[in-house]
Order: sequence, then structure tokens, then C-alpha cells
Amino acid sequence: MQRQKILQDMKKSLILACAFLCMNAMNASAATRYAADDEKKENVTSVSETAGTDMTWEFYSAYGDPTAEDLAAVSGSSRFGKKAAYFYGLFKDTYVTKEEVVPGDPTRRTVIRKPEIYNAVKNIEKALGKALKKHEITPEESEKQFCHVLKVSLAAIDSDTSTFEKSLDENRKDSQALLAIFQRVDLKNLY
Repeated sequence: MQRQKILQDMKKSLILACAFLCMNAMNASAATRYAADDEKKENVTSVSETAGTDMTWEFYSAYGDPTAEDLAAVSGSSRFGKKAAYFYGLFKDTYVTKEEVVPGDPTRRTVIRKPEIYNAVKNIEKALGKALKKHEITPEESEKQFCHVLKVSLAAIDSDTSTFEKSLDENRKDSQALLAIFQRVDLKNLY
């Protein structure tokens, strides 16, 4: 009887010791993960300090101004004009793709390439639309700004844009800052 009690006490002690070791291992893992996250935040902060002040980017663009035939082929209307509608169609075709989830299955999923840039363009589109509606900006100026944003986004699709995307991500809530970031991009024509 006494021997069974000793065995039960030993089992309880062993279970408690295992539980204690598991908890320590999980805490050590979490501490390491949080330390790595803190290091990442420090790195992002140092990049944002340089990106927010005077950083400029240079992308090579393969898109020039659309021809009269291109503008005539644009279907539908845009609140920013035909030229913006043309570039917006290219933007949608370039950034949004649909792919099969499983071969042979009719369902498709939507994949967005470079989501930071895509979301920034959508945010700027919404902000310019509101400003246009409130008559804070002229239609010509809104078309000019939005076309530049779309040209930059089209040029950035095949470029190394890590610092550009970080700057956009850090300012994702401020549409004026996003527009200013796009204005700091220098587009070089390939042709």
C-alpha cells in the first residue's frame, strides 16, 4: 500500500517535471521569436528613416503614352480620363492573375503580384477620387497624377522594389504620403 503511494507520488513528480520542462522550452522559443521580431522592427525603422526623407527610386518603363488607336480601344469610362483608363487596364492585367487551385478543378484563385504596390495604387485611386469629387483637384491634375502612379506601378513589376515596397507599407494609411513616394520615382524609358 505504501509502495503504491510512493509510486503515485513519483508519477506525479515526473509528470510535473515534464510539464515544467515543456513550459520552459516553449518560453525559450517564444523569447527567441520575440527577439527576432524586435530586430526586424529595428531594421525596418532604420530603413523607414532613410526612405521617408530623401530616398528616390529609378525604374525602367516599357510603356509610353498610348496612341489614338489604343485610347479608342479602351472600353468604358474612367473618372480620371481615357489615358488613365488605358493604364489602369494594363495595371489590372499585370498585377491580378487567376490560377487554378488544382489542375482540372474549375475553381480559380486570384493572385496579386506585389500586394504592397497594388494596395498603394488602390488607396491613391480612392483618395484622388474623393478629392476630385470634392473639387479639391482639377480633372486634368488628377489624371496626370494617377497616370504617373500607374506608370510607376507598371515599371516596378519586374524590378527590385524591396525598399520602395517597405516605404509604401510603412505609409499605407496615408494616401498623401503614398502619392509623394510615387512622385519620388524617376521613370526611365527603355526605348
